Amino acid sequence: MSAGGRAALVEARGVVKTYGGGIFRRQGSTRALDDVDLDIGVGEVVALIGESGSGKTTLGKVLLRLTSVDSGRVTFEGQDVFAANATALRQMRRRFQMVFQNQAANLHPKMTVREMMDESIRLHRSELDDAGRAALTASLLERVGLSARADQRPASLSGGEKRRVGLARILATKPRLIVADEPTSGLDAAIKQQTITLLKHLKDADLAYLLISHDLGLVRKISERVVVMLKGRIIEDVPVERLEASSIHHPYTLRLMQAAELLEDDAPSTEGEVTRAGAAADHVEVTSAGCVYAGDCALARRLGILSKCASERPRFVDVGERHRVACFGLTEPGRESNV
Repeated sequence: MSAGGRAALVEARGVVKTYGGGIFRRQGSTRALDDVDLDIGVGEVVALIGESGSGKTTLGKVLLRLTSVDSGRVTFEGQDVFAANATALRQMRRRFQMVFQNQAANLHPKMTVREMMDESIRLHRSELDDAGRAALTASLLERVGLSARADQRPASLSGGEKRRVGLARILATKPRLIVADEPTSGLDAAIKQQTITLLKHLKDADLAYLLISHDLGLVRKISERVVVMLKGRIIEDVPVERLEASSIHHPYTLRLMQAAELLEDDAPSTEGEVTRAGAAADHVEVTSAGCVYAGDCALARRLGILSKCASERPRFVDVGERHRVACFGLTEPGRESNV
């Protein structure tokens, strides 16, 4: 069962991924994923948020075996993704797909939209003949609103239309999971809204999304659950309806919300405290086992638990229905409902 209360489609346990290091590298290694656990339920829309470099895209690629892991286990529909042989992996990849930020790079510049669709269907739906592929192409292009652009090449398409082509090609595989990496980045407001509407329209009961995004506005409009990452760790897992100032949150999550101007104007501000904490961060010895936010955490300083946070890793605690936070400051005596 996933954290969202549904049967699990994807399960990640203890995933570790390190970049760099080795005898030929002068600089130390970076742990992009640090003992990560994540479940995605059947038909669930999960948003993965956090600042650049927090490990979001790496986690998305790991779930689809687009990059390796140092340790840990990932299963899709109960099957171990990293233990699958080449044949099993090809079959699995028909059921999970990724929408990359630079969707245009996946489009052949000399092929029309119709030809690219036919190629994708031929690759993944070998049971279909010419007429079947043509009918499916027409149906999918209608679903994404590109029927009138079927004979255009990528150079004639807008950024939003290129992303629609990518989605149509993905839908041709009849996936159960789509990992969408910043699906609205670089789009103007009107095209962004069209993309959000399209993602909602394409959703059905069996299709799950992992939505990787900096855009908390998008997250609120389409996701059911929000998972917050920082420096390779998941630090909060919250139903989207609880993503508000009145709920208990990890101090870092509140900082993200504040930066996105999602807090009400009269909500208590932490900006000054975060700035002061950040200024003093050089005086904090944070070990690799400590909380990754300890050096910047005003709450830890206020509660007098900074040494604990800097040396011990907080585990998840329940702070509401299906809402979990990894923060000593929310379990210590004298905790506050917010920071």
